Amino acid sequence: MQNLKDFLIRNKWAIFFVIAVLILVALFVWLRWWAFLVLGVLGLAAFFGHLMDRGGVNAIKNFFGKLFSK
Repeated sequence: MQNLKDFLIRNKWAIFFVIAVLILVALFVWLRWWAFLVLGVLGLAAFFGHLMDRGGVNAIKNFFGKLFSK
């Protein structure tokens, strides 16, 4: 049980973003929108959650800084 708590604490942002995307997916399916975009959005949510867990907002800023730098 302690291992599960440690896992949840270490990955709280990733879990939050995945749950948020699952809610959005449910809305997309319910509204009959393009559900095929779900996998990409779910992957992005997990990736940004992982970045938030590892370094917070600065990790995301650094990621976009490296992505758009020359």
